[in-house]
Amino acid sequence: MIMTQSLLEEIKSFILRNALTQTGDLAREEELGIRSALRRIVPLTVNSLIELAERVGGRDVVWGMAREASKAAVLSSPQQMLRHEAAVDANRGVNLIKSLLEDRYQGAVRSIAVAAGIQTTSVADLLNIVVPVALGMLGEQVTEHGWDAEELSLWLQSQREHHPAQPVAATPLLASIPHIEMARPATVAQTVDKTSRWLWVALVVAAALIGYLVGYKPGAVEAPSSAALTGVDGFATPANATNKKSATETNTAATVNGHYDQASDSYIYDTGLPTVLKLNNGTKQLVGANSTESKLYQFLADANTQVDSVNRTKGWISFDRVYFEPNKTTLTAESLVQLQNVADILKNFPTAKVKIGGYTDTRGDAFKNLKLSEDRAKAAMATLINMGIATARIEAKGYGDKHGIASNDTEDGRALNRRISLRVTRK
Repeated sequence: MIMTQSLLEEIKSFILRNALTQTGDLAREEELGIRSALRRIVPLTVNSLIELAERVGGRDVVWGMAREASKAAVLSSPQQMLRHEAAVDANRGVNLIKSLLEDRYQGAVRSIAVAAGIQTTSVADLLNIVVPVALGMLGEQVTEHGWDAEELSLWLQSQREHHPAQPVAATPLLASIPHIEMARPATVAQTVDKTSRWLWVALVVAAALIGYLVGYKPGAVEAPSSAALTGVDGFATPANATNKKSATETNTAATVNGHYDQASDSYIYDTGLPTVLKLNNGTKQLVGANSTESKLYQFLADANTQVDSVNRTKGWISFDRVYFEPNKTTLTAESLVQLQNVADILKNFPTAKVKIGGYTDTRGDAFKNLKLSEDRAKAAMATLINMGIATARIEAKGYGDKHGIASNDTEDGRALNRRISLRVTRK
């Protein structure tokens, strides 16, 4: 869509033009009150996304949410979007604002309600409309212009310039609530303290939005044939790694979180709600609770877990955000973020040693697949070494199409099998 006015005005116009406020309890409110509330809620939502895009890792989260909203065609069928409330969490917008304001949320909602002359329940209903519409519009911009995460972030920041902080004719309570209008960037210290909260907010909204629009609850399996790693015991043993579906595939098929992306021919993992990993040097990592980083950190930090020196097919952790260019050993730019996270974790546990494994699907020549997997594993190892990990602490090996974790009969299964994984060999 080509925007003829600012993002804030486009969101408000879209909602009113499509009569999205003429449903449920909102239909019983005065139109003047609804418009007044939107003038407060829309800037709050957009400002939240802008500040998230300015956080470390936040711009990728916003970009990812925008892409998912575009794929789900939010703006193409807004009325249908609202009819899916019974199937999923209906409070997707409320979750975002509540996570932002925490104990101030109720006060903010009451203030908006009082200022607009509508019920507090109607304010919540509006939040649940504004959030998906805002992400849908960002998704349309990403799709139309082919923007990457950085370009979307820069464009969002330009929207702040179009809408600097403005005085709000509101009650004193509302005046005490931060971020209702387009605030300026927070300080570095505030950024560090609030990052985990922002990432949690983004992922909650993303999960709810996707489920809300395409008709399934967050975390549901997108394809019955999919399989994914669970915990750190994600590999099939050699005896099970045959053309016949392995025990690992059978056990994990029901718990897969993610989807196959045709455009990139890759499997996009859902790494779960964010968690904060605190490193000894004082830095923090904000990653998904089911992410590679989280699994590696927990394994190394837990004194009760031991390296299995007998069965070396156990204890492998798949990288969930490391990708290569098709049929090449060239890492994509976004892969470096996760590799840097892993390097920092390894620095946090200086006695740990790891092994990098490379894998392919079963298509093509087996010998070429073996070589490709070996070269990819070594490329990941070389990157970790360049990031400051001693050579003696890492080894790499390619396994080709062996040890598959999913069926090679489907696109998503093959995407899961084309992977780089890591195993701790010494703690």
